[in-house]
Amino acid sequence: MGIEIGGQIEKVNGKELCYNEFAERYLAKNQPVVLTGLMDDWRACRDWKTDNGYPNLQFFSTHFGKSKVQVADCGTREFTDQKRVEMTVSEFIEHWVEGSSNSLLYLKDWHFVKEYPEYVAYRTPLLFCDDWLNLYLDHYRMHKDPDTNQENDDITCSDYRFVYMGAKGSWTPLHADVFRSYSWSANVCGKKKWLFLSPSQCHLVFDRNLKSTVYNIFDDVSETKFPDFKKAVWLECIQDKNEIIFVPSGWYHQVHNLHQDCRRPITQLRRRKSLHDLHTGKRIGNGRLHDGLSMLEGDPGSSISHACFRENKDVNQEIIQ
Repeated sequence: MGIEIGGQIEKVNGKELCYNEFAERYLAKNQPVVLTGLMDDWRACRDWKTDNGYPNLQFFSTHFGKSKVQVADCGTREFTDQKRVEMTVSEFIEHWVEGSSNSLLYLKDWHFVKEYPEYVAYRTPLLFCDDWLNLYLDHYRMHKDPDTNQENDDITCSDYRFVYMGAKGSWTPLHADVFRSYSWSANVCGKKKWLFLSPSQCHLVFDRNLKSTVYNIFDDVSETKFPDFKKAVWLECIQDKNEIIFVPSGWYHQVHNLHQDCRRPITQLRRRKSLHDLHTGKRIGNGRLHDGLSMLEGDPGSSISHACFRENKDVNQEIIQ
């Protein structure tokens, strides 16, 4: 069963967009957008990829190789997500370099900022600086993680800043971000394909009992179980290196790495008193710096991305009203 593409996500120069314009054109209207020109001075863009644009896997193995991370097996479904296994970054990179045909692995939800607070991989763009979720979590200890490789033991709380790394063909199943937050995802290297579904159509991807959603929109989706799926009209987006995508609240999306990818997503919470004061907030629930960082080796299109922003949908609707 094919899907219907109804349009493309708008792409604008982030340097020419002030905060109020972003808030009124995209945040208040709950519309996704791709922003360019906001990653030029990032350390990640220097360290995480080679001069010819490939993911710098050796750098990760040398500097962060001992970190324990969650890795998804893109070919194995487990309940509503992909099966996860734990390994070190070095083990993940070794698997990547060997190019094993047995499984396609995707490093996800790596709490990189929490684990390496002294390594400033990026500077949050002004458009996304209002981050209530991570601001709270950064100041309150939620739990201790004795197994994480932290130089600063004071950073013990959870957060929603993530790095994703994945080879060509790795992907993330259809989902809407946790807590229906807003997020932003920056692609350091590689290229990604996003498929978005507006919140006004999200009911179309649920089964007839409204209990589960379609896992992979490119599968042969059962019309008996998902009778309205074929009515969905999707927006498509190709995210290139050094581009940031803003993912609004409640938008279901599925993401595929077209080339090696490294990215970093952040989830945020935001609120404003008036439309004039409306600003972006940090993610309250998703792991991607999403979704994190994704990388592929051996392909000029390999990508690294960082998702950094999410906001609560109900709060946003209240603000707009």
